[in-house]
Amino acid sequence: MIRFILAILIFLLTANAQEILTLEEAINLALKNNHDIKISKNTFEIALNNYSPGNAGLLPTVDLSSGYTKSSNNTKQQYFDGRSINRTGALSNSLNLGVTLNWTIFDGLANYNNYRKLKETKELAQTSTIATSEDIIANVMLAYYDILRQKEILKTFKENIAISEQRVRIAEEKYKVGTGSKTELLQAKADLNADQNSLLRQETELKNAKVNLNLLLGRDPNIDFDISDTINVKNLSFEELKVKALENNRSILIAKANREIAKLNLNSVKSRFLPKINFFIGYNFNRSNSQAGFIASNQNLGFNYGLNFSFNIFNGFNSVREYENSQYEVLNSEIRYEQIKDIVEAQILKLYESYKTSLKLIELEKENLEIARENVEIAIERYRLGVLTPLELREAQKTYIDAESRLISALYQAKVAEINLLKLSGQLINF
Repeated sequence: MIRFILAILIFLLTANAQEILTLEEAINLALKNNHDIKISKNTFEIALNNYSPGNAGLLPTVDLSSGYTKSSNNTKQQYFDGRSINRTGALSNSLNLGVTLNWTIFDGLANYNNYRKLKETKELAQTSTIATSEDIIANVMLAYYDILRQKEILKTFKENIAISEQRVRIAEEKYKVGTGSKTELLQAKADLNADQNSLLRQETELKNAKVNLNLLLGRDPNIDFDISDTINVKNLSFEELKVKALENNRSILIAKANREIAKLNLNSVKSRFLPKINFFIGYNFNRSNSQAGFIASNQNLGFNYGLNFSFNIFNGFNSVREYENSQYEVLNSEIRYEQIKDIVEAQILKLYESYKTSLKLIELEKENLEIARENVEIAIERYRLGVLTPLELREAQKTYIDAESRLISALYQAKVAEINLLKLSGQLINF
């Protein structure tokens, strides 16, 4: 019987056990399940496959061709010497087989430029994949710490209810002994109900925050879980962030890659002003048979090789137009690169100011919270002794709750700024 009861208790405890989700687990789940990341990885694989000498035109091509023809003809031939041939249904057939190698040995270095462009495109796709992963990681971290924030706010509301319940008990005691009025007791209960209402709304906010994170993790929104982490803010250096951003910021790296691709496109257009030389070598076999005509059978077997030289003299000034357009594309890519660098630096500057302000507010609100906590404890005792009005106690209570809420908000805002700064400096992927 005892074993049966223990088995039931173990089952109930297991059934009610709530998943404890760590930040690392949440990030790994998102990286595994997120659809945008899967698409970006596939795009990178395509760019990786395209990065090959053959795709750039650096390798020769080998073509095999063959054919067989059979025909039936009515043939009538009259010769000058008086002979004549008149055949009905004369059969003829021919067979050909050939292998040809073609190799562009010079095309103004366009093939080398194409190979370098394919390399830049591959690196661009890789950087874009990392940028997508960074976006997902940042969103997961923000959602994760939002849950921590909502939990702390919920904890604050529970503390608020505990104070209100204590006030109701004191009001009841005072009313029983005749030192307090019923109005005072009813007001205390009304304030308690209002606090409980706020608690219920906050519980909904916490549930919604969990749903948001579940969606980012690509799993059932109804899965319940808990997190036991705390909001700890790192110490970041502005100068280090600027240096890291120039080296690792994904937007800057993408703009840099696009600038290099624009330059390579310009070089490819330049190559059109130079001649093109192709080398070819082939092996061919031909055989034909005919029941009418001058030759009954014919067979050829052998190699052929040589060079082709081509040079465009005039194409309606299209090469000149494309060259000028490519020059403007290079200029635009340079401007975009400098523009993105300025934008990233400005974002870091603004976020770092917000980060520093939040750090100062954290220290200030910690001090305010201690003062408010001591003040509310004194206020409760004075209310118990009857030297403090209910309104004054409620005000002290509100001051305490507001101080705690501001501290939670400052911690969360500092963490948000930290996450975005790490993302801008390209350090979030290694977090």
